[in-house]
Amino acid sequence: MTSDSSSNGRGSGRGGRSSSIIAGRRPARPKDDGAEAKDAKPDTKAPSRTSRRSTAKSDARTDRTTEERKAPARRRRRPATDRTSTPAAEADRQDETPELDTAEEAEQEVRAEQTAAATTTTVAPPAPAPTRAPSVTPAPPLPSDDELRNVRALIEEQRGTLAELKAGMLALEQQVQQSQAGILPRLGIFVDVPNLLYGQEPDEKPINVGKLLDYLGRGRQLIRATAYSPVSDDPGEPVEQQKFVAPFVPYEYRIVTKPLKRFADGSIKGNFDVEMAIDMITMADRLDVLCIVSGDADFARAVETVQARGLRVEVVAFIRSTSLEMRALADHYVELSRIIDQLR
Repeated sequence: MTSDSSSNGRGSGRGGRSSSIIAGRRPARPKDDGAEAKDAKPDTKAPSRTSRRSTAKSDARTDRTTEERKAPARRRRRPATDRTSTPAAEADRQDETPELDTAEEAEQEVRAEQTAAATTTTVAPPAPAPTRAPSVTPAPPLPSDDELRNVRALIEEQRGTLAELKAGMLALEQQVQQSQAGILPRLGIFVDVPNLLYGQEPDEKPINVGKLLDYLGRGRQLIRATAYSPVSDDPGEPVEQQKFVAPFVPYEYRIVTKPLKRFADGSIKGNFDVEMAIDMITMADRLDVLCIVSGDADFARAVETVQARGLRVEVVAFIRSTSLEMRALADHYVELSRIIDQLR
């Protein structure tokens, strides 16, 4: 009996053990109250180094992202107190380096955009025009006396040329009108021989008075040409060979002579002013053009008288023997020195 019960007890004990591990699991230990109290205490164990590094890195990134959003162009630098020489800090700085480079590039881009915008929108004010001091032009030097004389001579020469052109045009117009009517202007020539011969330069060749007659009578009807010549009172000297008569003898001149007057000082003079003036006024009614070969101002009154009767008066003489009054009164003035080549 005893053996059975013991065997039963062992059997039941072995059988109970075997029944408790049927599922192949170790039976759970029953927890005591001390273990449960230990499990209920809070976990005050310090976190590991890896967790601390990740947490610090995450906080730093969050702070830097916030600062960059608030001020994109500002670079946040960590104070020196935050920098540590621990391996964890070195790792953090290595992890922050790409992000810092990205922030620097963003800052450079923002500055470049701001510079471009300022360059585009800013317009520099125009520079003020430089003020120049007024330039002072020096006064030209005064011309010398020789230059003034040359200018006056040139002016007189041009006046003479213009007067000749004007007279030639008027004469041509009259000739055209008269040729159309079959009538030539009637011409009277009065020559003051001493004024003509003494007006020429001493070293020049004397003019041919026959060519002078042809020149003045072109396109006109010559009524009369009169030469007023003083002669010597010496009966032994033939008149036609004397100085003031011989040049006119071969040509169609009416020669009026008058003896020379001798004065106490030994000077001689032959004056035909009265005779010429009377003849001009007497013939004025039968003439259209009156030509005076003299520049003596004594004939000024006679010229005014015949002009009042409608005659055209032409004065022909050398410049050195012509008065300004005669040049001013004449309807046309012919300076013989200009046509001297045609009269030799």
